[in-house]
Amino acid sequence: MSFRRAINLFPWDVQSEGAAPCLGAIAELGCSTVVLSTNYHRARLFRPRTLGYYNRPVDWCDFTSTPSLYAEPALLPPVNPDPRCVAASHEAVTRARSHGLEVIASVIGCHNTTIGLAHPELCLENAFGDRYAFALCPAQPRVRSHLCSLVRDVSRQFRPDAVLLDSFAYLDAVHREHHELMFVSPGAFGKYLLSLCFCPACREGLAREGVEPEAFRTQVKALIAASVAREPQPRSSEWERDELTALLVEYPEVLAATRARGAAVAELLRQVREVAREERVALHAQSGLLARPAARAWTEGPGLRALAGFADHVFIQAHFNSAREVAQDLGWAATLVPAARLVMATMAGEDQIASESDLLQRVQTARSLGAAGVCFYNYGLLSPARLAWIRRANEAFL
Repeated sequence: MSFRRAINLFPWDVQSEGAAPCLGAIAELGCSTVVLSTNYHRARLFRPRTLGYYNRPVDWCDFTSTPSLYAEPALLPPVNPDPRCVAASHEAVTRARSHGLEVIASVIGCHNTTIGLAHPELCLENAFGDRYAFALCPAQPRVRSHLCSLVRDVSRQFRPDAVLLDSFAYLDAVHREHHELMFVSPGAFGKYLLSLCFCPACREGLAREGVEPEAFRTQVKALIAASVAREPQPRSSEWERDELTALLVEYPEVLAATRARGAAVAELLRQVREVAREERVALHAQSGLLARPAARAWTEGPGLRALAGFADHVFIQAHFNSAREVAQDLGWAATLVPAARLVMATMAGEDQIASESDLLQRVQTARSLGAAGVCFYNYGLLSPARLAWIRRANEAFL
C-alpha cells in the first residue's frame, strides 16, 4: 500500500453517527485506513461533536464472541449490552470496504481490568505481593491461550486486512487509574522494579535465567525501600533514565529479569503470529502502551527489534507535545527497524498538537523518513476543526 493514512475509530461513534455517514466522513478526510476498536478497555470519554461522555465501566467485547474458540470461555468479558454498538462494529467494516478503505482491527490484550478483577491469579504480582487488576501477565499460559483465541475470534468475526495488537505485553506499575496517588515517588528505576512480576509463571522464567526468585524478590523490595527512604528532591528526567539503565548494569539480576520478561512476551507474540497466519490476516503491533519514547519499549517487552520480528508493521506511539520529539522518536526507531515498517501514531488532541502546522510537520517527518504511514487518534474524540486539519494533512501528502 502507498503511504497509509489511518484513523482510529470506536464503534460507539459509528453507532451515534450511523455507519454510512461516519465512514463516508472518514473517506472524505482522505484516510486510507480505519483502525476499528473491537474490545476497548474501560474508559470515560468526552466527545466534543456529540457533546457528552461515553461511559464504559466494563472492558466489553464490541462483538458477539464465539465461546467454542476459547479453552476458558468464562474468561471472556461480557458483550457490550448495547446491541446497536455491537451491530455498528460490523456495519463499520462493511461501509469501510464500500469506500475502499483498509480495515485494521485493534485488539486489547493484557490491559483488561474486568478479567483481572475476576481472576487476580492471572494478574501481575509485584515484589510485595500486590496484584495489578489492570494488567494480565503475558507469561501465564491461560492468558496466552485466551489472547490467541481472542485474535482468532476477531479475525473470523470481522475478516480485517490486519490485526493491531495493543498491550500484548507487561504493563507499567503506574497506570494513572482513577484517584491513583503517589505522593512519594521511587523514581523511574523504582517504578520499573514495581512492574516486575513474581507470579508463578514469571518465577519460572527467572529461574530459567539463573535467578533465584525469592532472593531476587527480597533484593527488589530493598531497592524500592531505599528509593523512598530519602526525602525526594527535584529530579532530572534525563538522569532518571540513566539511573534506570544503570540498574541493568549494577544488578545483573535485574538484567536477567528483563531478559525473562522479553522472552515471555516474545513467546506470546510467536503464538499470536501463528494464529494470524492461520487466519490469513496481517499482524501489526504497537511499540508500547505507556513505554514512550520507543527507546523504552524494552520496559514492557522484548524491545523494538524483537517486536518487529513478529509484526508486519510497528505503530510507534509518538504521543508527544512537539514535532521535534516525534522526529527524534521516529529517528531512533528507524535505526533499529526499517522505516518502511514503521507507522507514526499520534494523538491529535490539544494536549499533544497545538496547531495545524504542528500536525503537518509531524506527517512530513514520517513521510520524509520513509515510514509506512501515519495513524491519527481518535475520530470520535476530535473537534470538526481538528478533523479538518487531518483532511488537509492527508491531501498534502497523497
